Parts: sequence; C-alpha cells; structure tokens
Amino acid sequence: MKSSVFTLSSRFSILVLLLVFGTGCSPDTPPETKDIVLKINDSTITLPEFNEMLRFSANADPELEITKESRNDFIQYLIRRQMMIQEAARLKLDREKEFVMTIQTYWESTLIRNLMDLKTRELKQHVLVTDDEISGYFEENKERFNTLTEDVKEQIRTVLASKKVEDKLEQWALDLQKKADIHIDTSGFTGN
Repeated sequence: MKSSVFTLSSRFSILVLLLVFGTGCSPDTPPETKDIVLKINDSTITLPEFNEMLRFSANADPELEITKESRNDFIQYLIRRQMMIQEAARLKLDREKEFVMTIQTYWESTLIRNLMDLKTRELKQHVLVTDDEISGYFEENKERFNTLTEDVKEQIRTVLASKKVEDKLEQWALDLQKKADIHIDTSGFTGN
C-alpha cells in the first residue's frame, strides 16, 4: 500500500529543503503571480519550487504515491510547517546558538559525505584489481574459502577494490592536509 502520510524523516528532509530554498523567493526577483502556488504571509512558493520539494519528498519516501490527495496533504503540511517556521523566526529561535550549530553541523556533515561520495566514485574508476592480487588474497585467506570459484573471485575483487579505494581516500585526505595552512595553538587549553 502506498503512503500519503509524510514520515518524520521525510518531514525533516522537507524542513531542510525549506531552509535551503529559503522561505520563498528572494525579494530581488519577485515571482510572477501566476507562478505562485502557495503564499503564507510574506513567504511564497512557486510551482517549480513546489514540484521540486514534492519530488524530493517522493524520493525520500519511496512508498509515497503522488496523487491529488497526497499533493493536498503535502500542501497542508507545507502550510503548517511554514507557519511554525515563521513563528519560530518571530521568537528568534532561529538565531539561538544551539540551533545554528546544529544546522551548521548537519550542513557540514552532508557536504563532507557528498564530497566523499564524489571522490569515491572518481577513485573507483581508476582502481584495478589483478588476477595475481586475487590469487594472493585467496592464498592468505584459504580458511575463509573452499575453492576459488568465480563467485569467490568477485567477492575478493570487491574486497580488494574497496581496500584500494579506502587507501586512496586516506592518501587524498593526507595530501589535502599537507597543502593546507594549519596552525595549532594549545596554549589557551586548561587542564590535562
């Protein structure tokens, strides 16, 4: 059964999307009135923004079937969410240090994960595992395998390729660190 209810994780994803998209179009480029599908106080959501948020939500929740009902549920969800965001902003909760640090940490973690995914895909293209390496790994780990079948070869190839990518990622990170201008001053630390 397809779900038209928005789960907590998809709601969080939508909240992040709203933060990324802002609370509507920027005042520098006001949207055409015909493009606005949702206006909540001073915040507007255009049709392209709405469709992108709905698509993102559907990707985050594969059970979600986009129907007229789920689209209406999504609109009601966005209205409620935007009202709460606006109220939190009115109370200046969005400026509290803990909130800002949480968003910054989430943003940085996501950015790092995306960078690592990109670098991993890039490095995988340049990884070659030879038959000799597979045979050597098999010989060193005979107790784990009965015979060197094609399936076992593929398992070993995957293990060795992952290890090579991991090693290359580590070297890449070390190279980045070597190129960086890093200064550490621990004189202000107290205690042990």
